[in-house]
Amino acid sequence: MKKIILAAIVLLSAVSYGQYRWEVSGGPTFSNLSIEGQETNSSTGFYFNAGYGYVTGVRAKTSFVFSIDLLQRKSEIESGAVSVPSFEYKALQVGFNPKFRYLFNSGKDRFRPFINVGPSFRLNLDVEYAGQELEAGEEYEQLVIGGVYGIGFSQMIGEMFDIMAEVGAMNDFTDNLIDVDSKFFDIYARVGVRFRIYDARR
Repeated sequence: MKKIILAAIVLLSAVSYGQYRWEVSGGPTFSNLSIEGQETNSSTGFYFNAGYGYVTGVRAKTSFVFSIDLLQRKSEIESGAVSVPSFEYKALQVGFNPKFRYLFNSGKDRFRPFINVGPSFRLNLDVEYAGQELEAGEEYEQLVIGGVYGIGFSQMIGEMFDIMAEVGAMNDFTDNLIDVDSKFFDIYARVGVRFRIYDARR
């Protein structure tokens, strides 16, 4: 019983000294849809992200961030005809992206580089190909699973606020179109702000 109480006290102490943060960011995506048998080119869309993170560990080195994404992914697909050089594939997606983040420097430093990685679970809200809307469940998959990998930094600008910037890559593990090998690879850049709800270390 004493060991259980001691473990509970240690856990409560660790949680009490955590750092709780919201973050909001946005920027462009540069997406390329790999689709079997067709030449494709990258196009520019957008990527908005709002999340909640919990920083913990010795010297506040690790963080778990849970975010909601809204993004547009676009790619030019070569038609193979001289008269019509290409068609645009465009997908509007919303999703959930839990990330593990490792922060460099210590919890009291104002400038902190970081790297993060995590899975993504996204729903296709609207998909268009060559100006025509495709049918959900018949022509395109509603759920797309992928990964997100980023590197960036945050700069403290006040007691409660940071500015942040991040660049990275995203890729799909599952297909976008039904019965067609069709996966996106994206490069993204985003800037935003983080604000602390509670911070006992800084």
